[in-house]
Amino acid sequence: MYKRQVLYCLLGSLSLGCADHRIEEDNLNAVKDERVITTRLADISQWGIQKVNGFAKQGSRVVVETGVEYGGIKTIDLNHPGAMDPMGRGESSNDRFRSLSSFNSFDGETVTALDFRKGELVVNAVSFLARSGNSETVIKLPSGEQHLIAARVGDRVIATGLYDEGRYLLYSLPDQSARYFLSYPDHPGYPGLREKTKAMLYASNVLRVRPDGGAFVCADMYSGVIDFCRVTADSIERVRLVRLHYPEVEVSETPSPRVVYCQGNRFGFLDVAVTEDKVYALYSGKTYKMDRGRAFESNCLLVYDWAGNLIRTLYFGDALTGISYDRKEGALYGITQGLEIGLIKLNL
Repeated sequence: MYKRQVLYCLLGSLSLGCADHRIEEDNLNAVKDERVITTRLADISQWGIQKVNGFAKQGSRVVVETGVEYGGIKTIDLNHPGAMDPMGRGESSNDRFRSLSSFNSFDGETVTALDFRKGELVVNAVSFLARSGNSETVIKLPSGEQHLIAARVGDRVIATGLYDEGRYLLYSLPDQSARYFLSYPDHPGYPGLREKTKAMLYASNVLRVRPDGGAFVCADMYSGVIDFCRVTADSIERVRLVRLHYPEVEVSETPSPRVVYCQGNRFGFLDVAVTEDKVYALYSGKTYKMDRGRAFESNCLLVYDWAGNLIRTLYFGDALTGISYDRKEGALYGITQGLEIGLIKLNL
């Protein structure tokens, strides 16, 4: 998974000999577990897809971010097996070699991906991708910052990264003004950390914006911390910070900030999909020490409202690595990655 690679690049590898820093606050026992039936729709490897870092489904069209080694962003039509159109066949061929992360589809009509090395948000219209066209728009984010996650919302961009001034950037495209809001989550095992160190601690996230643009959720992959926020005309406000469990880490700030994750660290949120009234969070809760690669797949979906209240806990048989909400159908879909890459419908 690409988020995993980005984090290793920034912070280093897992530690074998961490002390036990497991601290829990919010719990998952507030609601009764439910079982969900799934339906396998297609093996998308028949379109030549070998890896899925992120995907967005709208009707019969699926846009897939495969990583630069497998061709970048591609679109497939479920009604035409084997027919596939890669993004970037137009004039800007160098864009195929971007270091893309933070794959997003805010409105179902466009997809965005962040080139975290260049600090550029790449925007493409889904309709053009389906016709092998190139409608690419590149948004240059403020220089001098390490941006890790970004999503475009109308004429603004919401982003997070390794920032000094606040956890979230609200960037206005018309006047190119940049404002920062809120602090990074604390860690009770390491009180008094500098903001930049806390930024490193919570660096691997999934950020999804509500369809009306008035709220977003930021879920950490390496802990059980998920942040619910609202967006106003000129600010970002925190609604609730849910902390299922904190990361198990070794942290040092001398001579420079350093964060090392323990092998017993429980992973958190692998992906998130949102609607006007719900947040669907694909939750792992597994450790690399016990589960190895299975820590990056999940059979559990936590459903929240936008106030950050847990309203449903869903379990299913297929181990998913990603999810996407199809607004045209009003349905939730997932991806499995094993011997085949399966597109799964969750019958909620």
